[in-house]
Amino acid sequence: MKLISFFSPSVRTGPILRQSRNVAVAFAMAVWAPAFAAASDEIDETLLQIERVGPRLSAMPSEVENVVKAATDRGNDEASKAGPILEPVVRASFDPKGMVAEISHSLAEVEGGKIDPATLAKAAAAFEDGRKKIAEMYRSQDQAIAKQIEARIAGADDGPRIKQLADLMASPELAAETALTAQVMYVSLEAFSDPNSAELASASSEKRKSELGGVIASLRDRTENEKPVPRDIARMEEKARLTFVLAALPKDDLSVLSDFYQSAEGKAKRQALVETYRQVSDQANTRMLEKYFSALAGYFKTHPRPQQQ
Repeated sequence: MKLISFFSPSVRTGPILRQSRNVAVAFAMAVWAPAFAAASDEIDETLLQIERVGPRLSAMPSEVENVVKAATDRGNDEASKAGPILEPVVRASFDPKGMVAEISHSLAEVEGGKIDPATLAKAAAAFEDGRKKIAEMYRSQDQAIAKQIEARIAGADDGPRIKQLADLMASPELAAETALTAQVMYVSLEAFSDPNSAELASASSEKRKSELGGVIASLRDRTENEKPVPRDIARMEEKARLTFVLAALPKDDLSVLSDFYQSAEGKAKRQALVETYRQVSDQANTRMLEKYFSALAGYFKTHPRPQQQ
């Protein structure tokens, strides 16, 4: 009997053959399941690399300096005093390793489909090379490379695919989440100068949580007067960066990334990445606010406001 007939459900078999078939199928699943899981893990790891999830989260403490400068430039003279209080709070609130692990767990729940991990990893390496090439182009002000990149983006051959892929990738949404965190930081710096902040900082933990609970939701709903950077601007700038990097890729690697992000599996993983990143970011932002106002309570004990004296 041929193997194809042995495994075919249309063949009428006796109890012994049915039992043998079940054993064979179970054995095959036991053998291949770990391989499929490993392949999915490799795909998830590559996706995190392409979207720079770890580096984004690790860079959050360095955002404090940028936000302090933005607040100072807008006339907040006390922002520089609040910065040293906020920076260690941000560092304690954002746990890149734990947050990446949580995002990875979410991605693992989405099947990888027929995506070849090795091919995707090769494209990811090319994408990283493209990122370095564009960074060097900006650093050296290389007009020749810039014209080549711009011509490819404007061209009818690869231009539409490049622009579509930049729209499909998660990075613009992740950049918007970074902008939201910067807005939480900015509000924190403003609170330092607010006469009511000392009262809130000295309140019980429960009252602080109640008062601070709606801050992030309120900032997320805001579409005007977003400081220091509006989320739409952050999305637009990230998309522009992506477009230039994608235009630096070889055709084959560009095609691999395009196929991945257009596939049902790629779209599902991208969605899971964005949703979970937003969740862990909101949790970290909440911790940041709570820890910050707790730290302010200690600061105001040794640096009382004039009205408290």
